[in-house]
Amino acid sequence: MGLFRDAPPREHPDYAQLRFMAAGSPSWWKQNRHRVLAVAGLLTGFWLAGHHDTAPKTCAPAVTSSTSVH
Repeated sequence: MGLFRDAPPREHPDYAQLRFMAAGSPSWWKQNRHRVLAVAGLLTGFWLAGHHDTAPKTCAPAVTSSTSVH
C-alpha cells in the first residue's frame, strides 16, 4: 500500500535487463585461509617460544670499589 495506489508498478528502463547470477565457487584462498593463518600463527608461536630465554636474567647488585669500615 503506497502513496499513489492508482499507478501500477513498472520496471525501471535502466534495470530491466539485469539478471540474477548464481554465486561462483569460492577460491582456494577463501576456502582455506583460516587453516593457513592458523598454521602460520602456530609456527610463529613456536619460533618465538624457541627464541625465549628459559632462565630469567637476574639483576646483580652493583659492585662498588669503595669499602666502608664500620
